[in-house]
Amino acid sequence: MSYITTDNLTNIMAEMTDYCNAACPMCNRFDWDLNLVKGSTNTQHTTLEFVKQRIGEEIISRLKGWECQGTYGDASMNPETIDIFQYLREINPNLHITMFTNGGARTTEFWKSLAVLDVKVTFGIDGLEDTNHLYRRNVKWQHLMDNVRTFIGNGGNARWDMLIFKHNQHQVDDCEKLSKEMGFVFFKSSFSERWEDFNSKGEYRNITSLRVDDYVIEKPSDQVKDFMKNDVWLKNKNVFVEKQSEEAFFSRKINCLSCQPHKREIYIRANGDVSPCCILGDVKRNEPKRIITDYKKINLHHTSLKNILDGKFFKDLASGIAGGEKRLQGCYYACGEK
Repeated sequence: MSYITTDNLTNIMAEMTDYCNAACPMCNRFDWDLNLVKGSTNTQHTTLEFVKQRIGEEIISRLKGWECQGTYGDASMNPETIDIFQYLREINPNLHITMFTNGGARTTEFWKSLAVLDVKVTFGIDGLEDTNHLYRRNVKWQHLMDNVRTFIGNGGNARWDMLIFKHNQHQVDDCEKLSKEMGFVFFKSSFSERWEDFNSKGEYRNITSLRVDDYVIEKPSDQVKDFMKNDVWLKNKNVFVEKQSEEAFFSRKINCLSCQPHKREIYIRANGDVSPCCILGDVKRNEPKRIITDYKKINLHHTSLKNILDGKFFKDLASGIAGGEKRLQGCYYACGEK
């Protein structure tokens, strides 16, 4: 099966912006000392002109889905979001447009426009009035509720996605009850993966609490799932633990979720960088940097989408997925089959 090309492309995940109104402490926008990552945040928006010129009508007309989910940003912060969605709808009326957001930005008119444009929205709401702001810092509860009610009240398809922490784990049932009362079509609660993680320097940490401002957020008492699997990689170095683990790393089958018979997807960051998925995130800070030789050749501001997808980076990714030496740890963990 060929990898992702402009001929078989069906879905685009677009970051849309690297601005965000919130300050969630375990977000990629911050380092582990809760300092904003400069140079990668609050710098760029995806513009309507960029979508028209660098992606274009031919590709958009054939897409099945356009999903707004970012490494650093919330699509509601892009001043041209509505204009871009209107353009997408004009070119492809059947396009499935979705957006993930904290819901705390913009006026109610913005959210009404999203509903009218049939944009399906997943709201990240982590608790009730007394708890949501502890993780979703800077999100004002009343403003969030006004936005949600406006969106749903104008026919919007809304989903509630809740992250569970120790401070809100007792509210899961109440949040689900409120979601039904407000007209959300779906409610989901899950644990955060980021208690155990690697940063962009390859440094590893495994924590159960994090001091934020004048309080502490804690891992929920019933979270037992281990998201990171450290049998292959040392905790603070990207080297193999032993020969057996190295063999397992290269022999394990990877079923790339961005390259399926029914779905071929790419991720476009607000700065124009193109990769297969958001798991790889910021390719200049994260693991892909070890196999990228020229960033201009994977950036839509400098290189056409066809040449990017036909180029060395995507060829190396496909080779690594098949078991070659360019295999990435992110691909192994995210899409490796058990």
